[in-house]
Order: sequence, then C-alpha cells, then structure tokens
Amino acid sequence: MFPVGFIIMFTDFGSQYLWTTTIFLGLQALITFIILSKLADLLSVVITTAVIFMASWFIEYWGVTTGFPFGDYRYSGILAPHIGGVPLAIMFAWFTLAACSLLTARFLLKGSSEISAMAIASVFILAIDILLEPFAAFVNKFWLWSDSAIPMQNFVSWYAIGLLFIFTFSQLVKWHKNTGYSSVLYKIPVLILLINIVNFSVVNIFNSYVTINVFGLLHFVIIIVFVKIFQDKKHTDTIDPAGTN
Repeated sequence: MFPVGFIIMFTDFGSQYLWTTTIFLGLQALITFIILSKLADLLSVVITTAVIFMASWFIEYWGVTTGFPFGDYRYSGILAPHIGGVPLAIMFAWFTLAACSLLTARFLLKGSSEISAMAIASVFILAIDILLEPFAAFVNKFWLWSDSAIPMQNFVSWYAIGLLFIFTFSQLVKWHKNTGYSSVLYKIPVLILLINIVNFSVVNIFNSYVTINVFGLLHFVIIIVFVKIFQDKKHTDTIDPAGTN
C-alpha cells in the first residue's frame, strides 16, 4: 500500500481517499492468487480461495452481529463496498494474510516441516493483527471497538482463526513438487508481508502507538531467531550427522 498509502494517510488531502484501501487489498489478493496458481493445481487454489472467502465472510458477519468471537465492534463506512455488513476488503485481507503467511513460513523453512510452517504462519497472523489493530481501528477508523479498547479475545480469535485458515490452505491446496523454495514465487509473498509490516509500523509509531507496535514486531524477531537456530542445527547435522568433530 505504500508509498501511495503514506501520502493518503499522512495528509489532509489524502485522507478522503482511504476508501482506496479496498483496491490495494484487492490487488494484493489478486497477486497472491496468481502466485498460488503457479505453485499449485489451479482447481485446488480456486476451491481453497472460495472456502476462505466464504468462511471469512461468515466469521466476520457473525462477529459484527453477535460480538463473538472477536468482541463488540462495528465497521465504519470507509472500507466500501460491504457485503451483508462486512467489507469486501476484509475477505481480501484474510485470504492474502493466510496465504502469504504460509508461503513465507515455507520459504523460511525451505519445506523442511509443513507442521512447523503452519505453526509459524499462525504466529505471523497474530503478529500482523497486533500491528493492524491500532492502525485500522484507532488511526484510520476502518472499524470501531465499542469500548475504544481492543479486547484480548480478539487476539486469541485471530490466532485460532488464522491457524484454521492456514490448515485449510495446507490441506486443500495441491502443491506442485518441482518448485524450489528459493523461487521468486516464494519471495513475493514475503515482500507483501514486509510491505504491510512497514506500512502498519510507520503509521503506528507516527501516531504514538509505539508499545503495541514493538510487541507485535517482537513476534517476528522471535520467529526469525528460532528459524535461524533451526536451520543452523539442521545444517550442522547434515555436515556431521554422527556429531563428531
């Protein structure tokens, strides 16, 4: 979304164009879909995309209507258009975030463990939401919490639903076996995540939401350190499987 997004968010002139967030998220979702179609069987990607879109719409509709599972909130009119009270942009976001988180985790682990990739991807989703909430709810007012505070159940729900969507991708998508994890097709989802992380962080820090932003970033740092240790150990075991000098 940046650098155009920065112009929109940091100027009085640009604030009237916050609705273009839906376009940016739609483009991210389209790019993600194209990448998935190159990495996996097209029909399985189409089916998985439909499942994620329908499931995310239902969960968000249920959440807005009942206050469960995220807490008591409502969407403003900024993220237009709405489908049954749920912005189309939210379905784009769930799809892109789940897919790019899993692809990034697979890229980091080089395919060594799908279960580990799923676990890491779900933490990515939680960390993104920690960065997203002040950015979206307090700064840009895409949605509004009833008590002007983010309930803890929101973060628990994001992690649980994120894990469910990651599992859906992992199980329904029929991945091609001949695509290397160093391929540019795996690097683009990493870039998409990084763009969003930088975008959220800059806006949050500029608006004094420093503590929660640092807390969210720490999740990524911990994961990267964990993966580095795991990869170094794997490399050492490969060179010296018997543990000898």
